[in-house]
Amino acid sequence: MEFFNSKESAEVVGPYSHCVKAGNTYYVCGQVPFHPVSGEVVGVSIEEQTRQTLNNLKSVLDAAGLDFSHIAKTTVFLATMNDFAGFNEVYAEFMGDHRPARLCLGAGEIVHGCLLEMDAIAYKE
Repeated sequence: MEFFNSKESAEVVGPYSHCVKAGNTYYVCGQVPFHPVSGEVVGVSIEEQTRQTLNNLKSVLDAAGLDFSHIAKTTVFLATMNDFAGFNEVYAEFMGDHRPARLCLGAGEIVHGCLLEMDAIAYKE
């Protein structure tokens, strides 16, 4: 296995890595809307927080030599499903024509009052 951490994403604060490669599959840990330098939550709206979360995900993918086109599946936890439309709009901007499988569910409370958390599974030959 290989382990990747991005200096452009929020610092890892526990015994885990931003991304783990096992074979040709990459497992990206849950990303939240933390600013990569201050560690503070970025934004108050679901759109702002989704944008920061996806920017953090992009930086982890970059560190592993990947991009959004390598994502096979995402799992998204929203604090409330009332934010689904706003989340989905920003998510679509980042994914473009790429359409990975996705699980999206209302999770209630998320770390530090964030409105969402998202992980990803990617694949590269």
